[in-house]
Amino acid sequence: MPHREAEPNVIVTISREYGAAGLAVADGVANALGYELLTADLLKRVAARLGTSPEEVAERASAELSLPERVLAGLGDGTPELVSAQSPPAGEFDESVRREIERAIRERAEGGNVVILGRNAGAVLGARAGLLRVFLTAPLEWRVARIIASFGSSRAQVLADIERIDAGRRKVAKERYKVQWSDARSYDVALDVSRVGIAGAVDLVLAAVRAAEVSA
Repeated sequence: MPHREAEPNVIVTISREYGAAGLAVADGVANALGYELLTADLLKRVAARLGTSPEEVAERASAELSLPERVLAGLGDGTPELVSAQSPPAGEFDESVRREIERAIRERAEGGNVVILGRNAGAVLGARAGLLRVFLTAPLEWRVARIIASFGSSRAQVLADIERIDAGRRKVAKERYKVQWSDARSYDVALDVSRVGIAGAVDLVLAAVRAAEVSA
């Protein structure tokens, strides 16, 4: 249960390396602040607008999305969905998906009091007032161990997923938003989750939110 009253018009965006406990930290921050956590719901909103499924939106919006991430996001039964034969051509539809994701992020941000995980939300919202942009990192072996413990995947598969997913996130950030995805200078807060733990990362983000509220 939330333990404090949410201050108005604060938006927390969390970007993360794959396996750096992004969902756990985002969930902890949202619960502590009494904010909405926007993750899979974002893709469901976009899917409804485009008249397609969340699975298809995930497939098009993030070619780098892993099977465990699909399961965590609750987008399906763990089986990646094939793109529908009725879908528009790939380039056209992919661009429509990205535009709708950006539009949904901006619309939700208008209400404040939200934690948005992934989707380059910090870059989408830009220099907006009341925005706290967070980046989570951790050493490779820490991330590998955490993913294997969570999903039972082989080490080889996890290493391949980390390389593919992080490369995809880096590419989208650079090509679409002109942001250096893993550069701490692109964010307000950058944390190594392996050094402080998930609870410690949550506490540090909360402290940053409180500091941002005071300085607003």
